[in-house]
Formats: sequence, C-alpha cells, structure tokens
Amino acid sequence: MEIVRLNRQQLKGFIHSDEYKVMPNVPISFHRAISHINNPRVQDDDILLILVYEIELIGYLGVIPDLVFVNNIPERMAWMSCIWIHPNARGKGIAKKMTELSIELYNNKILATEFTPIAETLYNKLGKFDELVIKSGVRIYRRSCVHKVIPSRFPKASFLLPLLSLHDVVINLFHDLFLNKENKFSSGYTVEFPIFPDNTCFDFCETFLQSQLMHRSVKEMEWFLNFPWIKETSVPSKESTRYHFSSEARSFKTISIVIKQSAEIVAFLIVTIRDKHMKTPYLYVKPGHEEVVVETINNLMCENNAEILTTYQSAIKNNYKKKISFLNSKEITRKYLQSKGFNLKITETMLQDGDGDCGFV
Repeated sequence: MEIVRLNRQQLKGFIHSDEYKVMPNVPISFHRAISHINNPRVQDDDILLILVYEIELIGYLGVIPDLVFVNNIPERMAWMSCIWIHPNARGKGIAKKMTELSIELYNNKILATEFTPIAETLYNKLGKFDELVIKSGVRIYRRSCVHKVIPSRFPKASFLLPLLSLHDVVINLFHDLFLNKENKFSSGYTVEFPIFPDNTCFDFCETFLQSQLMHRSVKEMEWFLNFPWIKETSVPSKESTRYHFSSEARSFKTISIVIKQSAEIVAFLIVTIRDKHMKTPYLYVKPGHEEVVVETINNLMCENNAEILTTYQSAIKNNYKKKISFLNSKEITRKYLQSKGFNLKITETMLQDGDGDCGFV
C-alpha cells in the first residue's frame, strides 16, 4: 500500500498528467482541483489531497485548508471535504489511516460537516472527534417535487415516477396560479444584482467579521465566486462518471444580492441555485432588515422557478412564514465536528452556511 500526499503544486501537476487522464476513478474533478489550487488560504506546503494506491487508486481524502479566528487571532486548520474507498478495498482500515493522517498534518485542528452517515460512523468509531455545534435550519418546499425527493430517498419507489410526476404537475399548476406571488418591497428599499460585488459591499461585510469564526475577507469571497465546484452542463461529461462526488448539474448559478435603503447597504447575500434547489451560503444583514431579505429570497425563487430552499440563516428561518409562499417546510439540523484537542467553543451563529465546502456544492 502506497500513500501519496499532494500539495498545491503537486495537485496542479497531477491533474495535467497522463495518469489522471486514464484513471478509471479520479480523486478530484479538474475544475474542483483548480478551485483548491486558488484557495487564498492555502500555503505551498499544505496537503490538499491524500491518495492510497495498491497498483491502482483504491482510496482518497480531500481537505480544505482554512483559518479560524479565536479572539481575533487566526489559527491554521482544515476542513474534511470528501473521502472515498474503492468497493474492493473496504474493510482494510484505509479510511481510518487517511483520516488520522489528515488530523496529524493539520496539528489536530480539523473540522467536519455535511458528512455522509458512513463517514459519521467512521468518525465516531475513531474516537478522534467531538461535537462542535449543531446549526438549526429549515427546508422549504415552494413547489411540489415529490418525483425527485421520493425516488432519491427510496430507490425502490422509482416505478412510481410517472404517477409522482403527474402529482407534481397538478399541484404546481394550482400553486403557480394562486400562490406564486412576488413581494412588493417596502418604500425606500432597492435590490441590486451585481455581476461581482464592489468594495463597498465587502466593506459592509467586514463590519460583521468580529462575530464570525472564519472572517471571510474580499479574497475568500472572490475565490468562492470565481472558482465554483459545480459545472453547468446539459449532458454529463465522461469525467463526472469517474468522480464520485458532485461536479456537474443541469443548471447552476451563483447570485450576489445587495439590498439598500435610501442608498445605504443594509444587507448583502449570496445564493446558489442548483437544479431548482436554492441555498444561502452567505448573508450579512443589519438588524431590523431581515424581512426584506426574505422578500428578496421569495422573489428570486419565483423568478427562477426554484422548488426548494435550504437555509440555516437565522434571519431567513425566523421570518420565512411571513413572506414566502410555500407548500411545506421542515426543520433540519447540520452537525459540526472538531478533532479532539481543538477545543473551539462557538455558537451556531458564528458559522455561515457556506463555510467549509458547503457553499461549493
């Protein structure tokens, strides 16, 4: 068994190599690798990808170097991003070795979230992680989409797809005729959609950084906007069949939104919409202006025919019932783990929805 570690320069060479072009299973998509390479918080010697070989690739683990700010003092750390083991190599302790190596490489300062049940079982079995915090959120179903939800959760129910699709058509016809209404903003508010936020927007965001764990600066926000992990394509590429994590979607867009009152910025947010599913990775809003944010979210969902909204932003989850027309909603949670010895103590409001790799996928 051979374990290979790739830093930024080595990862760049790897994705341009002949080996990468012919691998039956690639450990990272090309555009995701480019994003990792351009992460402004990556140092040249940081390990971004761990590969395990037994003649061919049998496992990989990806990490995202980052900074947390404790009492405004930055500490280097990393997020667990993805872990995969070839079906023929499972049960050999490979995932354990890669996870323990990642913790060692980043001096016991690792965070993890949005992990699969299998990964959570691994983390619990290792005894290397403690619970950091649990964020509460809400998933809002603005339109009926049971033809997507039920088969994804219960694959054996796929034979019901025609019936479920018909159900959605009928329900959505009624919804779009009678319930699908855009909000009219209160007097004095304006909403702008800059292709790219200007320095005024980032200056506004900086006023909130003291209350945030990650202190996202202009550089990190530019990285997030310019180097997405999801590529929009109508036909899946050959690469997507070789990579076992998210890399492509039929539709994917990132939208920057500036809300002003009397020419003064009162809120800045970034939303993503992937195949009619909206998420809210970043939100900065002055107290007292939360409802106009939710009004804006509702209008965007109407304009883009979005079916689902998933958010952990308190400003949205506490106000959505007043301003969003929806069919159903449910409370959800997102668990965050930290490696033992990290000893961070935070509240859920100190984390943005997009921190880690959540905003990218």
